[in-house]
Amino acid sequence: MSANDQLQFMPLDLDTFTGSERFMAGTRLGAAFSQGMRSYLRAAYTEAIEHFKAALIAAYVDGEEQAQIFERERAIIYLYIGNALAFQDDWEGALREYLEAVQTDPQLAEAHYNLGVSFAAMGQIDRAIAAFKETLEHNQGLYEAHFALGRCYQLADDAGRAYIHYSSACNARPQAAEPRYYMGLMHQSHGAHELAQRCFAEALRVEPTFVSPDPEPGESTLVTRSEDEVVQWYYRLSNALKQQRYEDEAERIYRALLQWRPQEYQGHYLLGNLLARQRRFDEALEEYGKVPPQHRQYVESRLRMSAVLRMQKQTKQAYDLLFECARLNPGNGQLFLNMGKLLYDMGLNTQAVRAFERAVQLLPRDPQAHYLLGFMYSSLGRENWALAAWRKAVELAPDAHSLRFDLGYMYVRRGRYDLAANEFQHVLDHWPEDVETSFMLGLCFKELVEPARAIPLFEKVLRRNPRHAQALYYLGACYLQIGNTSLGKAYLRRYDHLARQSPTTTPGAASARRRNSSATKQSS
Repeated sequence: MSANDQLQFMPLDLDTFTGSERFMAGTRLGAAFSQGMRSYLRAAYTEAIEHFKAALIAAYVDGEEQAQIFERERAIIYLYIGNALAFQDDWEGALREYLEAVQTDPQLAEAHYNLGVSFAAMGQIDRAIAAFKETLEHNQGLYEAHFALGRCYQLADDAGRAYIHYSSACNARPQAAEPRYYMGLMHQSHGAHELAQRCFAEALRVEPTFVSPDPEPGESTLVTRSEDEVVQWYYRLSNALKQQRYEDEAERIYRALLQWRPQEYQGHYLLGNLLARQRRFDEALEEYGKVPPQHRQYVESRLRMSAVLRMQKQTKQAYDLLFECARLNPGNGQLFLNMGKLLYDMGLNTQAVRAFERAVQLLPRDPQAHYLLGFMYSSLGRENWALAAWRKAVELAPDAHSLRFDLGYMYVRRGRYDLAANEFQHVLDHWPEDVETSFMLGLCFKELVEPARAIPLFEKVLRRNPRHAQALYYLGACYLQIGNTSLGKAYLRRYDHLARQSPTTTPGAASARRRNSSATKQSS
């Protein structure tokens, strides 16, 4: 469809008599409205307009109670005046009346639709789209609005939204051929002739008497494009549908592409991703498995397959899959990184370390690789090596705050409270309400003999968690350090009382639990 194509839609009429009988008889308003409708129905539009205007005037000046009309009824009269003008191609006049209708009754869906029709007729596509979308806010199932939006989006070259609204139009009116026909034209204009012919055939199946605007659909507008251009159309349309969360429609397009070109391995990979997101894991594995070793996304497809198998608790199969892939691609660091995670899951820590060391060699700028290697070193008691790995990870990802917390905790274990305080301060700047970071920073200041800086941090912890035993103990000790004996002893008595109620934990034990939890998340 070219940018110069004119969109032509018919204004909608209403069954105005339903609910309006009370002003249809015995009043000047009713008489004028009845005459207007008779003239309208026999296409005497100029005469109809005069009667409708007389009805509006009567509604304002007639004093009879039954002549009073609701806003909905007044909006309907404006709508019919607009229709009468539209049928005479006076779109500016029609637009004025439709605007009166929507201002009088903003809930009248047909008035919004006809407003969109007038904008489309005047070439104001963006405003037409806005009006049709507003229509659907008030009547989600209105066939005409979905079809009109499909046509507008097609003209605007927004294939994804056009496809969605044509599909919605088909759902709203299953026996309608037009949306299927225009969907076919959209496919055809991009060279997807098999999809186009399918749409044309479906249009004639649901409405055998359908006569298209193009007397020979599929012939007069036939275009020739390279196969690569056609393939890109499939991908573009599928991607647009996914972005708008119409995954079923995107799947249909992928499958149509793969039926046409089974060797389109990019399509198998993307379809596998789509199925995996829907947790249709067996189908996803089947699609990933069709990507051959020579294809550029072979490694990525195997990584995805491994992730699916890991989620299904098939850890050994996931590892074997990556091992075979690594034999073909020994220079791919992501393979070794994920192999290390799987080896850790299987409890093979020494082998996991070797895999992470290889990953770091191949991915020297990857902070996660350095972090996981440090975590494994820590698990094996190699704290110096762990510190070196984590320092490198922080250098590469200075905003990785959970990583900084773990590095600070390692410094605490080694008695480097000054370095630990620096890391915990960074974390607290980002997570100012985090209880354990506040506690650990307070602990560092206490050990650095800076009780005045530690006290507000421990108090902050206790405001959030009054039963934090270590914070009570250290807060009492800090107050004793600064000479406030009464307050210090009071906090220590609270600590003793809490300790008698439940077993005590060593300072930093909660932080250790948090560190292990953080490492588990990093490895997943």
